[in-house]
Amino acid sequence: MKAPFPPLEVLTAARESLTPDGMDCKDGPGTSPQGAEAGADSGGAQRPAAPPGEAPLRLDKRTYLDREQGHYRANLIDYGEGLAEVGWSFVQASRPFKVSGRGESEQRQQNEDRAARRARSSIRKKVLAYGLDHLLTLTYRENVTDFQKADDDLARFLRLLKKQRKDFHYVAVPEKQERGAWHWHLAVKGRQDVDLLRKLWRHVVVEGNIDVQKPKGGQNRRVSLVKYLSKYLAKGIELGLRDLNGHRYRSSLGMTIPHESIPIPEDMREQVTTVVLSALVERTGSLGFVWQDESRSAGWACSWK
Repeated sequence: MKAPFPPLEVLTAARESLTPDGMDCKDGPGTSPQGAEAGADSGGAQRPAAPPGEAPLRLDKRTYLDREQGHYRANLIDYGEGLAEVGWSFVQASRPFKVSGRGESEQRQQNEDRAARRARSSIRKKVLAYGLDHLLTLTYRENVTDFQKADDDLARFLRLLKKQRKDFHYVAVPEKQERGAWHWHLAVKGRQDVDLLRKLWRHVVVEGNIDVQKPKGGQNRRVSLVKYLSKYLAKGIELGLRDLNGHRYRSSLGMTIPHESIPIPEDMREQVTTVVLSALVERTGSLGFVWQDESRSAGWACSWK
């Protein structure tokens, strides 16, 4: 028998918890069938104007979020082995079109922040969905400071590898060392043929090396690997690296993220968080981190900590 919705205060006990490294949750609900992001940025309800001298209505009352203004979108992604995440947001029926001056510093910073969140979200979903659980590192003996060369070398290496392994999936993040040299960290699945990888990499760079390790940490390997890659990604963002020309990571072509829509009953529209978190707990039996943005009526939660 299906259990009733648990009290909201029980489900959201972790609301004040900080999200783990690499679990940037502001991307909102999961992906479209093609793997495209469909997050909180796809529309948040605006606060209604308050009469002079009165405080604005709190968004969590949702008295004005009716069907004419929009609808809720909620998705669940089940990665297996008790790992799953959910996301929800209120999508407006229509959104005002805003034109901003090109190059405006505030707008540019917002765009960069949004791009960084999307990158973290995409890395997390691809690593978890494809079961990537080992870390492959590609290094140079010489001090390669030209990112374009490092990028070209990775592409050549992957083309050679694809001829040997058609089913090879990866997510790659570059790292710039203090001396200015680039190297690559790749999330891959399972045990690897180290001799083959070293042979192909040295065929490209002549002098270099590779290393394959299981991610350290007492939790699920995939979750640990997400944190590793997110750390390298964040390092580049914090340093303000422009060498990547907007490409913060690389991944196999055609990686899609299957998701399930969570129906929101009409009589539960004011308890969307309860409905969505209940679906997560029912699927995995656990609730890890919870993030909410009441200003946009959006949120994200996962089953791990």
